[in-house]
Amino acid sequence: MRSTAQIAGHPVHPMLIPYPFALLSSAMAFDVGALVTGRDSWGRTASHVSNVGLASGVVAAIPGIIDYFGTVPRHTKARQSATQHALLNVSALACFGLAESKRREDGTLPRVGLALEVIGTGLLSISGWLGGELVYHDHVAVVEDSSTAQSAASRPAV
Repeated sequence: MRSTAQIAGHPVHPMLIPYPFALLSSAMAFDVGALVTGRDSWGRTASHVSNVGLASGVVAAIPGIIDYFGTVPRHTKARQSATQHALLNVSALACFGLAESKRREDGTLPRVGLALEVIGTGLLSISGWLGGELVYHDHVAVVEDSSTAQSAASRPAV
């Protein structure tokens, strides 16, 4: 089924999601590096990267929301997976936002903040798996023969 949020037939959401994942997981890596090496500058870098990652996550969510309501059929397995995908992403962004609110003036992150980033990265990973399920198994945002797409998307929820 064709994506509602698309440009020239290409779905927008999958084009944008690599940015928040890469940026937010990189922020976690910089914060781990800052903790291990004691380099405060790495913590400041992590803060910048995290803030850009949070902003890009919000931007990526917009076409995702459009597709959720405009593309994914209600009362299907795909809708259940899309709901879980969305909730995991919102939870991950909340973890990173909370972590950023714990950041000290010198750029370092206390251990509770680092734990939130680790949890957020895990949530993004699980959500990415579900996003892959939506595309490869439920055929969301995949242009194909209409009979194949219709049968895949219309599987009843279990």
